[in-house]
Amino acid sequence: MVKLFLSGGGDAKQTKEIDKEFISQVNLNKPLLYIPIALKGAISYELCFEWINSTLNPLGVQNIVMWTDLSNKSIKDLNPFSAVYIGGGNTFSLLHDIRVSGFDLILREYIKNGLVYGGSAGAIIFGKDINTASYIDINNVNMQDYSGLNLTQGYSIWCHYQEKYDELIKSHVKKTSNPIMALSEEVGVYISHNKLQALGDCPLYVFKKDRLKVVKTKIISGDMLLS
Repeated sequence: MVKLFLSGGGDAKQTKEIDKEFISQVNLNKPLLYIPIALKGAISYELCFEWINSTLNPLGVQNIVMWTDLSNKSIKDLNPFSAVYIGGGNTFSLLHDIRVSGFDLILREYIKNGLVYGGSAGAIIFGKDINTASYIDINNVNMQDYSGLNLTQGYSIWCHYQEKYDELIKSHVKKTSNPIMALSEEVGVYISHNKLQALGDCPLYVFKKDRLKVVKTKIISGDMLLS
């Protein structure tokens, strides 16, 4: 049973309502795992760890463990954690490192019974394809296969959404025929029991191909999306 929270990549204030929904399902008696490797080479991991603590400590999460190397990990290593939080950064680098380490297979196993949160790049990798990140991220790992983990009911994820990106999004949908969930920095989605629920302070937008055109639909926080 997938239990997945995805957010559009805002700061702690912008994602507070989404984070609170996530924390409401976290077992606070167990540690939470934080994976910041999407920021490898951009920001020190020390600063990443300070950020995650400053974001989640006020919401009640005091025991956070950080992994910066996913090699040689197993499902047994993940089982002690209440949840896994995958942070933002470069989407291509993140998915590349997850694939090369084999952590994608472990993550798929964990999420059957565990709780996972992805922010920005950490959200995009769970979609059907990650080329939705190409407008903002550099493909610095020469990735050729843009397939994501595809745990979002067939949707691809567009983070840091603004209305100015509508034509880019429509073009992507026309090219791939994959529907897109567009998340602004205040918006998230909760996926569970094959249902998708919009979260946050602003609407979520869905872009879907309908014959020869792409239709944009507004989804209000709390409403369910149709897969």
